[in-house]
Amino acid sequence: MTAARTPPANRFQPTDPQFDAKRMPSQIDKTLAQIRSELLTRFSEADWASYNHLVGWLRDTDVVSYALKVGDAAPDFLLPDADGRLHSSDQLRRGGPLVLSFFRGDWCPFCTAELCALQAAKEEFESVGATLAVVTPETGQFPRQLKRSLGLDLKVLSDVDYGVALSYGILFRVPDEIKAHYSGLGFDFGARHGSPVWMLPIPATYIIDTEGRIRSASVEPDFTMRAEPAQILASLRRAASTS
Repeated sequence: MTAARTPPANRFQPTDPQFDAKRMPSQIDKTLAQIRSELLTRFSEADWASYNHLVGWLRDTDVVSYALKVGDAAPDFLLPDADGRLHSSDQLRRGGPLVLSFFRGDWCPFCTAELCALQAAKEEFESVGATLAVVTPETGQFPRQLKRSLGLDLKVLSDVDYGVALSYGILFRVPDEIKAHYSGLGFDFGARHGSPVWMLPIPATYIIDTEGRIRSASVEPDFTMRAEPAQILASLRRAASTS
C-alpha cells in the first residue's frame, strides 16, 4: 500500500453514491485528461485514500504484466448487449478493426466520461472502417440504464461471469479495503455483476484487426486515466497504414 496522497485542504467534496450524469463536467472541447483533473477535485479524503491504496496495490502486484499485449491473439467471445442480443468477436471485427474498451461501470465518473468521449468520436471511428464496442462486468438492467442516462448509441456488452476480462488478463479481485470503501458509498458489485465475488477489470482499450490480432493496447492501472479518442484514432490509422 502506498502512502495516501494529501490533496489541498479545500479540495475535499462529498462523494454522491448515486451518480448523476448532470453533475459531470461538460465535455465540450475538453480532453479526458482535463475532465480527469476536474473530477479529482471532487474527491473526499476517503476517496483519496481508497484511490491511492488501489492504484498502489495494482502497481505493487504488477497486475498489468498479465494483460494481453500488441501482437497477441485476441480471445474470441460471445456476449450479450444491453438489450440481450448476442455479439461475437468474429462478427464485430468482420468488416474492419474492432475497438474494444473495458470499463468498470456506470457508478464510475471516469468511466462515464470515457464513454461520452467515445460516443462523440464514434462516427470518426466508423469513417476509418472500425467498429466500437465497450465491455462492462455490469449485467441486468444496468447497461440499459447507462445507455439511457447518457444517451449512448454504443454496443455495451455485459461480461457475464467476468470471462472476457479474465481472458485478456485485466481482471482482479477487489481488495477488502476497497470493497469496504465502495460498500460504504452504497455500491453492491455483487448485485450489479450477478456474482458473489467482487471483481473489476483494469480499464483498457484494445484495437483488434480482422484476423483477430491485437494491434494496439492501452492498459493503465490508474483507473482515472483513459486513452483519448484522438489517440485511438491515430492508432487505427497507423494500423491501417501497415496492414
